[in-house]
Amino acid sequence: MRANKLYRFWLGIRSTLFWIGFFPVTLLAAVLISLLFFTPLKVRISVIKLWIECSLGLLHYICGLKYQIEGQENIPEHGFIVMSKHSSTWETIALQKFFDPMIWVVKRELTWIPLFGWGLRAMNAIALNRGTGRKAINQLVSESKQRMDQGRILMLFPEGTRVLPMQQKPFKLGGAIVSNKTGYAVLPIAHNAGEFWPRHSWIKWPGTIRVVIGKPIDPESKTPEEIISAVKEWVNATCEEISDRRQLEKLGIC
Repeated sequence: MRANKLYRFWLGIRSTLFWIGFFPVTLLAAVLISLLFFTPLKVRISVIKLWIECSLGLLHYICGLKYQIEGQENIPEHGFIVMSKHSSTWETIALQKFFDPMIWVVKRELTWIPLFGWGLRAMNAIALNRGTGRKAINQLVSESKQRMDQGRILMLFPEGTRVLPMQQKPFKLGGAIVSNKTGYAVLPIAHNAGEFWPRHSWIKWPGTIRVVIGKPIDPESKTPEEIISAVKEWVNATCEEISDRRQLEKLGIC
């Protein structure tokens, strides 16, 4: 028991060192992107790429947290919609490394946050007022199509919020409606990042996160309900398959 407490204490120190490096790097990136608002998009994307590499490097060398990615051959050559499991802060950082140039869908309130929100606006994020119902859906479809027609890749977390390992929440229909209306395929993503960097957790556990990219789901002849059902079924089944049982035991989940 004592050894376990000492180990967690050591992990806490490592995670603190990570945050000490991560916060100034993130702040600097947000300032640079905001200042570069009127430059070509590729300039702003280059700053994001540098921030991603720095962040993942800090996780690797300080926290011992690595990753492996499977299914890259499934990535389409042209525009598509990424729908990923959302269980950690990790995927909000790392997934941008694999899909370029990515466009985020965010709550409008996030764009009001100084520096962070300015950075979102500088990257042309789709900011929705989710309380407006049908109007928000129409905005999502319209702006998503516009961005994807320009070659951007739409990023969505269909559960809408981070979930705990082994937890499941309903998949929202918005992204499937976009796919149905625009004809762009959905690329499902499963991972177990939440088992190593759980939500609301200071500690980042050492280990290797597994990321699996599924085959594109063609929206042709499918209703939004059928699209999101296919995404949910594959994502949940794959997350169950790649789950690290030893890590779950460390978290006290099984």
